[in-house]
Amino acid sequence: MRLGFKRWFSKIKLNIMPISFIAGAVINDLILRKMTVGNVIHWKPILTSIAMIILMSILVLFLPYHRRNRGYMGLSIFCGILNGLNYLYYGHYNSFLSFSLITQLTHLRDVGDSIIKSLDLRVFIFAIPPVILLMIIKKLKKIDYFIRMDTPNRRREFMRPLVTAIALLSVVSITLTSTDKSRIVKQWNRPYLVEQLGIYSYTAADFIKNVASINVHQVEEAEASGMMEDLVGGNIRSRDENEYKGIFQGRDVYIIHYESAQTFAMDLEFADGPVTPFLNRMASEGLHFSNFYPQHSVGTSSDSEFTFNTSLLPINNGTVFMTHTNREYQTLQKLLKGEGYYSISMHGNNGDFWNRNIMHRTLGYDRFFSKGDYMIDEEIGLGLSDASFFRQSIDKIGRLKDERDQPIVATLITLTNHHPFDEVDSYGEFNVGYLEGTDIGNYLKSYHYADRALESFIKGMDNEGLLDNAIVVLYGDHHATIANGDYEKLYNYNEHTGSYYSKDDPQYADIGGAFLKQLRRTPFIIWSKDQAIRKNIDTPMGMLDVLPTLGNMLGVFNPYQMGVDMMSVDTNRVIFANGDWINEDFYYLVALSELYDIDTNEIVEDVDVSIINESVEKRIELSNNIIENDLIKLFNSFLTKSDGDGPM
Repeated sequence: MRLGFKRWFSKIKLNIMPISFIAGAVINDLILRKMTVGNVIHWKPILTSIAMIILMSILVLFLPYHRRNRGYMGLSIFCGILNGLNYLYYGHYNSFLSFSLITQLTHLRDVGDSIIKSLDLRVFIFAIPPVILLMIIKKLKKIDYFIRMDTPNRRREFMRPLVTAIALLSVVSITLTSTDKSRIVKQWNRPYLVEQLGIYSYTAADFIKNVASINVHQVEEAEASGMMEDLVGGNIRSRDENEYKGIFQGRDVYIIHYESAQTFAMDLEFADGPVTPFLNRMASEGLHFSNFYPQHSVGTSSDSEFTFNTSLLPINNGTVFMTHTNREYQTLQKLLKGEGYYSISMHGNNGDFWNRNIMHRTLGYDRFFSKGDYMIDEEIGLGLSDASFFRQSIDKIGRLKDERDQPIVATLITLTNHHPFDEVDSYGEFNVGYLEGTDIGNYLKSYHYADRALESFIKGMDNEGLLDNAIVVLYGDHHATIANGDYEKLYNYNEHTGSYYSKDDPQYADIGGAFLKQLRRTPFIIWSKDQAIRKNIDTPMGMLDVLPTLGNMLGVFNPYQMGVDMMSVDTNRVIFANGDWINEDFYYLVALSELYDIDTNEIVEDVDVSIINESVEKRIELSNNIIENDLIKLFNSFLTKSDGDGPM
């Protein structure tokens, strides 16, 4: 036994460098999962991470012996950077990096300040393993460890780690379900993959998927036709007549893409009054969907634009605005142009941000007013202030109405209410009480500024007579970047006692699960000056449902829509691009396979949701197929070749 111990100790002594590198990289993976998805002490991701790191370490064996220290050091630094970047990315997008996002790196020049100001210093914890490895190298050099090492057997040197890694991966692979394998291939639920297999396995699978993307499955014409016939036929069959059909037909449509607006703030009031007094007034005077969810993926604002206008989910392994601009989509702009409308979009930022100058043409806009069309006379945050943007936009809209004898549909994309919400001196006075100086307090100040800017726009449009035959459609594009700790300050801090509520206190709010998802709701309002519809709808609604609902009121219909007309349903399920879903009773978090009760926010153990999950996955896959394989164009081409008339 003593001889066996000496033999193992000798092997460890001979392999201090690869063992130290592997241990450090595994620790970084454990830390990342602890700080993001939360699953740490689980054998499957630990084994796969060890296997992937061992395979990575084999690369060093191709180097001459005297250069291997640099090789291990380089790989350790690479693993630290990989984990650190994924940690920062997860903090903003609740997902992990993908090689498909490389095309978005150009946006760093526009949001660089926001990223730097919101830098989480905990990211530097991932630098600890490389630093320790460097210290080990220096220590070993002092005792001439590398000089006294024997020359290894080259064949054995390669085979041992290779066989070990393959054996570990084989152990894990036999436990994978068909769902696991499908998710590895499709890559649309990244948090789940990192939780189950670790960051290194996910990164390798993502790399392989993107390298092989030119050989992705191409849907056969017959298969595509069948999928699209089912979708179009189902939409036509479920198209119910309701009292709101055509109620706004022929009116001008002004769409406000309201940056980082969340619904929870509409209920807050401080010494200086409500956070959003004017938005609250619009909600009370119009059609307010108070249980509305954006359904964006990593493309955030651009994803919301896409889904709003097409009633398709965004892709979940990239951004449609960046990678799928050459597809054919049926959009609100194209449908209204068929009714004689002129379509414009307006934004005070660079036209190439999110590739809007290209994608807006694809969506069917006739004209895009961007930064170069505005006088940059007041800047807050990322660029032109909302107050100036709205003021100048009123003039542009007024001139267009004078020049054109036709209705218009205009999308106005706001900018000021954007993370990191630190230009408090520019937001104006608004007392947020004990939240003064906190990140969430600054967000509420910024939101209050955005509310005043919105009020100035509506009043300015009214003064110019531009709202007499118009509707205003307002939607929050996505939630703001607010840490859970800030929500704790809002909901669990007792300002009178100066302490936080304990979990046993009846006033305690568990910031997580269904409650956190509900906190990230955004407003959706359809308002008109004549208050044609004054109603609150609290049925769960997603961005997918906007085009079917709004389209019916404007007298247009999209046969390729994947949402529902909210005025024709009593219940609804909102699905998200990562596989999560929510309805009136439950919220399902796919990354942790947890089902939450909406009312209690407690995990429900005895409800089988496998059929629902299967249905959700099929809807996500269909939407991805429509985008990636250009199925709308393919289907229309098929109809043309068959001498049939298109569904339009």
